[in-house]
Amino acid sequence: MVITPSTVVSGKSTISEFIELFVSNSFLRFRLPLLMAISGYLMANSKELPFAQLFIKKFKSLMIPYFLISIIGLALTVVFEFLIYGMHSSTGLLGKSLWHLDFRDFLNIIFVNPVSFQLWYLKTIFILALISPVINYILKRVSLEVLSLLFLVWMFSNQLGGDTRDRGYIFYILGFYLRLYNINISKPISFFKPIYALYLFIIICFIRTGFAFTSEYISHIKNVLTLLYKLNEMLGLYACWFCFDKFISIIVEKKWYKQTSSSSFFIFAFHAPLINYVGKFLMLKHFYIFSGSHILTYVLIPLFLFPILVLLDKLFHKYTPKFYLLFTGKRNQKQNEAYEKYPSPSVYNHTSEYSYLNIGLFI
Repeated sequence: MVITPSTVVSGKSTISEFIELFVSNSFLRFRLPLLMAISGYLMANSKELPFAQLFIKKFKSLMIPYFLISIIGLALTVVFEFLIYGMHSSTGLLGKSLWHLDFRDFLNIIFVNPVSFQLWYLKTIFILALISPVINYILKRVSLEVLSLLFLVWMFSNQLGGDTRDRGYIFYILGFYLRLYNINISKPISFFKPIYALYLFIIICFIRTGFAFTSEYISHIKNVLTLLYKLNEMLGLYACWFCFDKFISIIVEKKWYKQTSSSSFFIFAFHAPLINYVGKFLMLKHFYIFSGSHILTYVLIPLFLFPILVLLDKLFHKYTPKFYLLFTGKRNQKQNEAYEKYPSPSVYNHTSEYSYLNIGLFI
């Protein structure tokens, strides 16, 4: 099932389905707005470059990794379909069997709709980076009242973000705006404590998930779910940014954090479609017929793949250093330089600024 902001579940619900939908479609959905806002903030904070230089720089750091990961993802698909699933089976991500694709299909898979579907993020950031001069021009000339009105139109409309990823644009512009006008991101809004946002965020997570199982009882339920989804994205971003300083400050000081966070881009690149393929393999082996097996694999497959991907990242970095830099857009190199420059979050007055730097290097 493809999960969208307005996803509903028909039929009898189970605890496993509730947990999966709660985590995947509510509790962790603020991560996209967070990354998009950080991307916009970093872009506004970067040195202005002539368009040609900006294009070359972003093409190297975003689109070259996009194409390479896309090709490797397709190669993984070939391996799974031919060696593991068998020639007459399908991974499910291609829409049809690998053996029935024509040349145009392959071009579409590599350049437009890769099996590594998370790559849409790199493509989106690339486009937004190229139009950043236009965003900068508009934000400097449009009043806050007009921007607020446009935000309300987005909030109560399904045209920008109902079932599409375009909703991320609004948070990119938000991050851009915060940096452009030097708004202090170290202090929360005086009249709205972050802990209140956290409480509301968790409550709405439960409400949204419950509503998703009551589509036959509530009219226009998809519109309600989408509205609550957008509200929860904002609450989650705000609460996450300000409520977990102590936790983050402890984590970033750990040696294991530095070692594994340097592999973050590699994990991003290959966590999908591998998670899907491993799940498909277990389904073919009839593992899912056991009670509770679905929620078990939902938790265990990512935990199983995490150390494998970290190990592969280290091996790629060690034995193919030039290809690794090309493949990652030099992110690992930039991150190591940042650790040397900012060895501790104590150099900041607010831990969130350190986490912003670290997450931004991943982007």
